[in-house]
Amino acid sequence: MLGTFSSLKASLPFNKKLKEAATEGVVNRLHYRASVLIFFACSAIVTCLEWVGNGSKISCVLPGPVDSWTIPQNVINTYCYVLTTFTLPKHWNSHVGYEAAQPGVGDFNPDSDDVTYKAYYQWVPFVLFLQGCCFYFPHLLFKAWEGGKVKNIIAGLNQLILLKEDRKDKERILANYFVESLHTHNFWAMKMLIIEFLNLLNVVGQIYFVDVFLGGEFSTFGMNAINFLDADPETRIDPMAAVFPRVTKCTYRKYGPSGTIQNHDAMCVMPINIVNEKIYVFLWFWLILMSALSVFSVIHHIFMMVTPSVNKMVLRSRSMNQADFPLEEMGREFELGDWKLLMLLSRNMEPLVFGEFIRELFQAMKDANANANARTGKEKQPLIV
Repeated sequence: MLGTFSSLKASLPFNKKLKEAATEGVVNRLHYRASVLIFFACSAIVTCLEWVGNGSKISCVLPGPVDSWTIPQNVINTYCYVLTTFTLPKHWNSHVGYEAAQPGVGDFNPDSDDVTYKAYYQWVPFVLFLQGCCFYFPHLLFKAWEGGKVKNIIAGLNQLILLKEDRKDKERILANYFVESLHTHNFWAMKMLIIEFLNLLNVVGQIYFVDVFLGGEFSTFGMNAINFLDADPETRIDPMAAVFPRVTKCTYRKYGPSGTIQNHDAMCVMPINIVNEKIYVFLWFWLILMSALSVFSVIHHIFMMVTPSVNKMVLRSRSMNQADFPLEEMGREFELGDWKLLMLLSRNMEPLVFGEFIRELFQAMKDANANANARTGKEKQPLIV
């Protein structure tokens, strides 16, 4: 067990620098860190069959006396697992122990009875791994589009301890960069918004994908599991067993002593489905939660981009409401990309340092305006009054 999960340790935020530049929000980190870790861990759990039963994916039993033509246990197990098992819909509501051996498992007429084949359990670990990769893809795209902008321009101002002289120099350099690149961050900010939409599209697409993968049963899987707990224990039917049956049927066909085809009706126990059903109940709630959080994140992102007044209020609060905070005067010159960059800088700086940077930026904008007037030789509308 320890060896299986030791490879996932690198994905956890342990032993990492506490003050690395944070460029993505909490919801984004839940997508590319928590969700990826959950799906990879689930994929690893499904492959560890020794945790369930006797370590076998499937155990089948054939009726009848043992003779020289008895099918070896490992052969029937492998055959039924590879060529899929099935259940009988007519026996889902049958009285267990009287009309059926288990829900969906009873007498079978191959000429007239409808059957439901169950083969997707073979693909569960691969699908879970693929879903984890899908959750990580928007983060890779974000890193490529963001290009380390915040990490490079912040130049260590996110550190907890920094000499005052060094801090002043770094603040001056960052302020000059901000003035020189004013109004050039709009496209960069729009790409950050696209990442938010991709995360939302991904999690909604994951729900639809799993629903198709499980034959249309996943969309209500979690609610059915909750309702099952409240149902009458004497009459309730486990909805999880309908999606991941623990007992199934299998028809094994082979040649008999005279060369004719013999059909052997086997009953198979599926220990792996005990794990699968618990995993997908948890994933149902997790994906629903991530969908709601993603919708909120997109709305919040758009709202912050189109309301400069709210940005000013948030930035002022992050500077601990310092009295000489000249953001109101500078804000008239900012566009949505400038606000986005300023918000990310405020998230990575201590309140005192961020307040000093805003004052340095205010002075840099005044100096840039004065230099522009001197070069043109005529009065122009000032950037800062």
